[in-house]
Amino acid sequence: MANTFKNAYLDVTSSAQTIYTAPSSAGNVGIVLTLRITNVDGATDDTITADVVDASSGNARIANTMTVPADSSIELAGTSKIVLEAGDYIQLTGGNASGDLEAFASILEIT
Repeated sequence: MANTFKNAYLDVTSSAQTIYTAPSSAGNVGIVLTLRITNVDGATDDTITADVVDASSGNARIANTMTVPADSSIELAGTSKIVLEAGDYIQLTGGNASGDLEAFASILEIT
């Protein structure tokens, strides 16, 4: 099995967007080590909603309209990790359409 470190970046808007999808072959996994959301607006708070979409069974919400204060960052993976099986993915939706939220993920893929 090969281990590969990856990262993903996304300008978050008010439309649901995928930041990362685990490799689709059976037995592959993506381990999200960090999922940081940063609000680059100096004056306005925003909110983030994050879903893990399980390719075989549906959604699991890991953040629901969580406030991201102006000029601040929050960590959605926390001190734990998010394990994605083959084809699972993470979708992010901001509260504002402005794109003031930036998302960054660090991932370990095991293929």
